[in-house]
Amino acid sequence: MESKEAVRKYVWDMMIDKGIAVFPLPPHGRIPNFKGSTAAAYNIRKLEEYHSAECVFTGPDAALKPLRRLVLMDGKNLAYATPHMKEFRLLEAGSDPNKVSIKHLSILGKPLKRRVDIAVVGSVAVDHKGNRIGKGSGYGDKEVTYLKRLNPRMLVGTLVHTCQVFKDLSHLAEPHDVPVDFILTERGIIRARRKSGV
Repeated sequence: MESKEAVRKYVWDMMIDKGIAVFPLPPHGRIPNFKGSTAAAYNIRKLEEYHSAECVFTGPDAALKPLRRLVLMDGKNLAYATPHMKEFRLLEAGSDPNKVSIKHLSILGKPLKRRVDIAVVGSVAVDHKGNRIGKGSGYGDKEVTYLKRLNPRMLVGTLVHTCQVFKDLSHLAEPHDVPVDFILTERGIIRARRKSGV
């Protein structure tokens, strides 16, 4: 495919056609939520670095809601950005894991003032080399760039359905794009085939 927008349209249409996308619908124009997002979230427990992590960041997308819940269930601090990256906030370990909807996140938590060990952002598409395509707003890249200033060794991942994983999208990568180190899917974890620096 010759453009990021073509990839996005292909993925959004396919997820509808195959019945993979779930509320909020349609997925077009957003990070798609999908059947299997909970299984994908739980696969982070297979990541060695997750067990030693004290603070995990996730985006506000619906697909990442099961991961937000899991992070708190596992006794870790949950960092997040409110929609449109208005604020970076923190729910401390011990917070109610059932209160992680966007509505709750907007009113709970406190300003983020600590480093993040792992960040997981949403994607529309990603490839085996770690090249990621978001919904086109640039928030995912900006969130990671900001957090990496506080912790340059922060591990970065994304959570997607297997159908969103491509072999190679590097021809569409731009200088401002931030690659990921790992990909969580409903089938397991894919380590990006590149030197992550961690």
